[in-house]
Amino acid sequence: MNNPLTIHEQPPDRMLAGALAHLAQHMESGCRRSAYLSAMLLEQIASNPTTSDHLRQHTRQLIDILERDPIESAFSNVPAGIHAPPRQIVLHCP
Repeated sequence: MNNPLTIHEQPPDRMLAGALAHLAQHMESGCRRSAYLSAMLLEQIASNPTTSDHLRQHTRQLIDILERDPIESAFSNVPAGIHAPPRQIVLHCP
């Protein structure tokens, strides 16, 4: 194969797409594993030397939010397939 990227070395846009997909799954279902996977991919993007400062800042911000989430605060010990109860989203209109 001529592809120089291994399974663990994906292009940043592919990692970002995966991080957003996992984040959406977490937001819809409260899936702890999805939060963990999203944070893991975001960390890889932030650690990549080719990532722009602007994108790095926002990926770090999302990582911090995921790590502060009280449901996900200990997601390093979360087994696959464990789901938190769905969250209610309340929109406040002015």
